[in-house]
Amino acid sequence: MNWEVERLLRSAQMEVLLQTALGSSGLCLEDWSLDRVYSRPHAESSARFQVLASGHQLTLVASTRQLTDEQRDQLGAVRCESAAGSLHIWAHPTDPELPGLRVVEDHAQLAQRLAPLLQHRVRIEQTELVVLRPLRRAVYRVVAVSELGYRRLFLKVVRPQKMPELLARHLACSLIPSTADLGDGILAVDQAPGVTLTDLLYLPSSPLPGIRIDPQVILRALDSLSAQALQLPARTAPPQRFASFGQALIVGGAHPDRVHSLMHRIQAQLRPHTGPLEPTHGDFHPANLFLTDDAASPAALIDGDTVGPGHRIDDVTMMFAHLLALPSYDAAGYSTVPQLVHDLWCAVTMGAYDPADLVARTAASMMALAPGARGPEQLDYYLGAAEHILGCGIISVPHHIHSPNM
Repeated sequence: MNWEVERLLRSAQMEVLLQTALGSSGLCLEDWSLDRVYSRPHAESSARFQVLASGHQLTLVASTRQLTDEQRDQLGAVRCESAAGSLHIWAHPTDPELPGLRVVEDHAQLAQRLAPLLQHRVRIEQTELVVLRPLRRAVYRVVAVSELGYRRLFLKVVRPQKMPELLARHLACSLIPSTADLGDGILAVDQAPGVTLTDLLYLPSSPLPGIRIDPQVILRALDSLSAQALQLPARTAPPQRFASFGQALIVGGAHPDRVHSLMHRIQAQLRPHTGPLEPTHGDFHPANLFLTDDAASPAALIDGDTVGPGHRIDDVTMMFAHLLALPSYDAAGYSTVPQLVHDLWCAVTMGAYDPADLVARTAASMMALAPGARGPEQLDYYLGAAEHILGCGIISVPHHIHSPNM
């Protein structure tokens, strides 16, 4: 990971590079903003920008990904030089690894791909880009219309060579909605039934405002994972890689001493797991879990990209970390979250889990979430929440967190 490039992508210097890239197409940069930076250890760093250029709203990607002359021509990418190294800049929906983006963005092509699946002629009513991680994946929400009426789908766009593994991961969980391969790395997933746990918890719009959710309902969702998951390639859980996020947090504005202290405290408290591997979801959090309309049973699990062998405790602590994060978006709106966290903590500590290990693994998951913080205040909250649970020895939502030294 090139930290000089990481700093460049987050800096005002990007304005000159974006203007250079746009100028090659005769466009003039009028306004721009950074959406997000994506960095992976020992891999490329990329960033997504929203720009207004000559009256056109565009999404641009800047990446350290190296391209051949032929690839640059195909993508319409521009190579820009800086003191931190070279960057390639291109406009969405082109991407050197995700050919399916162009198909999904072209309604005529997408309708042709969906027609055999729906067994009728299809018209695309709407496509909405929900997630875009350059070079890795994208998620679209799609509304298609046929003689049968409206059909709502989610389309995942991945590297085409990843499709067989992705399908296998989705099939290893009975609660994941039905899926289909549309070609070019496009996976169609039916809309999940029920209501997300996030939506149930958010008081201003919850269909069951103030309901006290049984934590066993959350835990039962993990029973939908089958032994097939054990045959899939293992993914590294946050407690095994949390330290790799430390430098990104420092670059993002966290104080180095604070980050290093947190990493030391987590590492000292983690317990090694030597037991047999179990089927795990890998990204078990409130927005991926759907409950029935009465919140009495799990209805669906989505985003099965990380289903595979692991330890269930890491799914549980991922859920804890995301629940702890929710009040940083709207403390009043998510005012019932502290009760759910308390109830879930009581449920899991009555079992075979070591409370100290649960706390350390949840803190590690908070560290993994923190690079995606929306700003300094939320980053401070994430780190403060990790410090809070390590300090008190139980997982609970802090009442107020603020560190004078980020």
